[in-house]
Amino acid sequence: MANTNAMNQKTTLPPESNVVILCHSDKKNGKRESGSGPIEPLLKFFTENKARYIFVIEQPHPLPDISLDCTMEVYKDGQLLATHTSDRFRWLYNIASERRVMKTYLRFKVRDVLAARQFLSQIPKLYPDCGPIHFLIGMESVNTLIGCGYRKALNVLKVIYYTFDWAPQRYHNRLMSAAFCALDKWACKCADVAWNVTDAIGEARRDILHYDMNRMAKQLTVHYGVEYRKGLVKEYDDLEKFKVIFSGGHHVDNGTQFLPDIARYVQEVNPKIKFIITSGGTMTNELKEKVREYGLHNTEFTGYIDGAENLDRLTCECLIGLAPYPDTSVSTKKYGDVIKIRAYFACGLTVVSTYVPPVSKEIREEGLGIVTGVDAKEMADAILQLCSDEGLLRKYRENVIRKAKDHNWTSIYKRAICQSME
Repeated sequence: MANTNAMNQKTTLPPESNVVILCHSDKKNGKRESGSGPIEPLLKFFTENKARYIFVIEQPHPLPDISLDCTMEVYKDGQLLATHTSDRFRWLYNIASERRVMKTYLRFKVRDVLAARQFLSQIPKLYPDCGPIHFLIGMESVNTLIGCGYRKALNVLKVIYYTFDWAPQRYHNRLMSAAFCALDKWACKCADVAWNVTDAIGEARRDILHYDMNRMAKQLTVHYGVEYRKGLVKEYDDLEKFKVIFSGGHHVDNGTQFLPDIARYVQEVNPKIKFIITSGGTMTNELKEKVREYGLHNTEFTGYIDGAENLDRLTCECLIGLAPYPDTSVSTKKYGDVIKIRAYFACGLTVVSTYVPPVSKEIREEGLGIVTGVDAKEMADAILQLCSDEGLLRKYRENVIRKAKDHNWTSIYKRAICQSME
């Protein structure tokens, strides 16, 4: 743990720092989608702190209407210098757009390994003036292990294992879960530092999976940050009363199955409350069918929103963010710092969440919304309570905005890098 004085000092990267980031992300029309994780703030942080070379190796998820080729963006002194594409093995992963499903494909893991190795091998050949790699950050275990394999070839000084979608039982399939945990343990052994988005991840490695923590990388908690959407957040009185937004993939782990019943309970009491459901997924058609079956007039499906800024703009038009996460045996939400909830904070939204994600403790203790059980009626009642007590809603909104202004990516990464360099 870094001392307070060290944390308060301005973070200074080593002179002429070079950084490699291996990550999963999705680009549409050249822009990263909101589900791409913390790549943009990480890139911004290293750019602002005068890193010389930044190599961003990106692996797309199997989403419709995007390219599935891996890419490597190369930045030098803060400017995009080149973008390299790996399409040599496209035959392996080129799934038709209409057949793509957001799940773990073995063929995509093979794609990721092949492409990452190709790009890492090219760095000293294409950029011979690049010195040692001061920080190699692997988002998830496979990327970390690939990076560890290039310690000598790239003269990597520090390998960071950055974890967010994590659970001790990651999949229903026991064999896949065992493989996930084996890779996680291996990555923890090989890396120098593990950045975990919540304390719960390090605690579960110790208490549930019983890792020998003396042999593991140093465990640091690096929460998701939020960049307060200063130019988009409106005054309370300028907002339509009342809009509730659900932002996220339409999957069981996100609690999407609860949405029609929540909207039905709310419509019966207060039909003026509107629900905005963004994005899409495997459950979209089922959701729309339920909405029609219930005769709901308070629910709007937007589909995928192009660009993070457009999603932020829509979110800032709402008052309440809904996070109906279920308590399932394989849920990563019990251990992860849910970025959608942090995004709600950034847009000034009061949050209604189940108790499942660790951030629910902050919501309850800091007056940022209402925490409920995993029950559609309870969540509907929480929304109705907030909309019937505008004094309470205003108070929670003020608390959220105050938190969002202080809890930003820059301060979080400054602390993480400071601790990592100790």
